[in-house]
Amino acid sequence: MAYLIILIGIAILLINHLNWNRLRNTALKKRQVAIHLPLLHYLLARWGEWRHFALGDRTLKGAKGLLVALGLLMGLIVVNGNWFGFSLSGLLIVCLPVMVIAQISIGRTLQRRYFENNFPEVLSAINASVSAGNSIHQALHRCGSSIGGPLGKTFQRIDRRLNLGEEPERVLGDACREYQYREFYFFAVVIIISMQHGAQLRMLISRLNRIVTNSRTMSRRKMAMTSEARASAKIVAAIPILFFCGMKYFSPENFDFIINDPTGRIILYYVLASEAIGMTIIWLLLRKAL
Repeated sequence: MAYLIILIGIAILLINHLNWNRLRNTALKKRQVAIHLPLLHYLLARWGEWRHFALGDRTLKGAKGLLVALGLLMGLIVVNGNWFGFSLSGLLIVCLPVMVIAQISIGRTLQRRYFENNFPEVLSAINASVSAGNSIHQALHRCGSSIGGPLGKTFQRIDRRLNLGEEPERVLGDACREYQYREFYFFAVVIIISMQHGAQLRMLISRLNRIVTNSRTMSRRKMAMTSEARASAKIVAAIPILFFCGMKYFSPENFDFIINDPTGRIILYYVLASEAIGMTIIWLLLRKAL
């Protein structure tokens, strides 16, 4: 009887152990999927963002970002052939991801600057239209017709979709994906609440306009306060590059040592790494200051 109880206990233990392994494997698979899917979505989102900034509307004027990047790449290849002498494959492996990341960063900066310069005009147009007794739909239509550029086209789409009967949450949610800024999120919330509950749109838009104006003033003040530090960092970073370029003509022996000798290559890599690390630290410090 005792042996039977022990065997039953061992059988129950094995069954529980197998069930535990099955549940753990299922949880791990779900966790891996949960980890991989956001990574895939992030990469696809960055790829779409790069296409938006590089290709624009697929015209020659819209693809000026890609043309500028290709021109810089050709310039780097020429500079590498005359000065550095790195392998072309290694140069492309390093430069292409850096150029894609730089293009996304520059595109975000330009889009943010465009938004900050034109969004107060949107708020003023809506405030003036609402103060004249017009409805929210008429105010949005006025923004789409009076404001040019991508922001005006966005409001034209908003006005057209709302007139077709789509839900305001979906329409303004799609617009927020295009302009992912706090000011636009607050603006979308204000418009949705005003459409659903009839809030005092004029007062809310006036407050939002005042907040945006104060934020722009503070941002410009911070940029002015850090302009000297940013200029000094750029000058310090440019000095080794200028000396290296001039070394080819004023001291060919030292230039040949740095480029062709293994020990000189170590010095060159050290200088490049130091430049990159130093500029990264300065950029992080200025980013915290701003």
